[in-house]
Formats: sequence, structure tokens, C-alpha cells
Amino acid sequence: MNIQYCEQRSEEWCRLRAGSIGGVRFSQVLSGRKNRLIYDLLNESLNGYAELDDFINDEMQFGIDSEPEATRLYTEQSGIEFEEIGLILSEQSRIHHASPDRINLARGIALEIKSTQNGAIHIQRFIEGPESSHIGQIQNYFAVSDEIKEVHWLSYCPSRPERPLVVKIFRRDEFLNEIFAGREKIQQIEKQMEEIKNKFIF
Repeated sequence: MNIQYCEQRSEEWCRLRAGSIGGVRFSQVLSGRKNRLIYDLLNESLNGYAELDDFINDEMQFGIDSEPEATRLYTEQSGIEFEEIGLILSEQSRIHHASPDRINLARGIALEIKSTQNGAIHIQRFIEGPESSHIGQIQNYFAVSDEIKEVHWLSYCPSRPERPLVVKIFRRDEFLNEIFAGREKIQQIEKQMEEIKNKFIF
């Protein structure tokens, strides 16, 4: 597994992600709907830097701040230890990465944490699982490396002390079609980017 150690949201992390497809963009790759993904990627690649969205609302900040506590609780519950990394870089394409919240390298487990202060959302996740908008992130972990065997998806909500953690475990064999389709499309995008770049730069 091609691991890059750096602090997430740091300058180095932004540089490594420039012109690269991560979890949110992986959904765009698979959707088949017309979008400007290739132009966004090329623009970042030429800049050499992926801009962070400066807007962080209270819910987003809560999510960032609560990751250590959610991880601690899950380790206590599961017995699985996790570490922080910056990125996993794909071995199939230079424009593909994943940024897990935490990882257990020995067991090939990526940890994805979604924190909320809304108890209703947390209960809904317990019954229905992750929102559809989160599925692409889960699939992306498996697509970026064959060494990722499981994704442990957590919803953390301290305002529901009866069950502050909701855990859903996903395994790579659930998403084989998406893994291979995504990898193939990413390789096509990479080739198209190079062609457009050669035409654009004179």
C-alpha cells in the first residue's frame, strides 16, 4: 500500500491531492452524468495545489474535533487500534487517492467517521446505514488499494449516549463491479487529461 504520511488539511496534503480523484470525486467518476471533473482535475494539476474549502460550519468543525473521541470509543469497543495517515496513493493511477480518517494497516481496515450532533440523523443511520452520498467514499477505499479489505463506517453522536456509535462494516467483495469500473474510468480520465493538457499548453 502506497502510504503518504502527512497531516490532513496541511499544505503538503493539499499538494499531494492536486489533480487527483478522492472519495467525493469517485462518485462523479461512477455516475456517468456529464460534469466538469476532468477540467477541475486539470486545473488543480496545473496549479500544483488542491484548494481547501475555507467554509467550515459548526457541524463540520464538530466532525473534525470529534474524530479522536470517536476513534477512542471504537477502539475500546472493537479492540482494533488505528493510526493517522495523510493519503493512500493508488498503484493503478497517478490521479487517484484516498484519505481515511484512520487506518489499521495490518488488517487492511479503513475507518470513515461521520459525526453528527443531530440524534435523528444518528438513529436513521442505525436503521438505514450511511447516506447514499457517503457510499462513493466507501467504494473509493477499495478501488484505491487491493490491500483495503474492510471499511468500518462510524456515525458518532454524543447526544445519543444510549448508543453514541453506530457501526457498519463493508467488505470489498460487496463492490467489485464499482471497483473495476472506477479504476477503468480513472485510467481513461488520466489519458484524457494528458491529451487536453498537451493541447492547452503551447
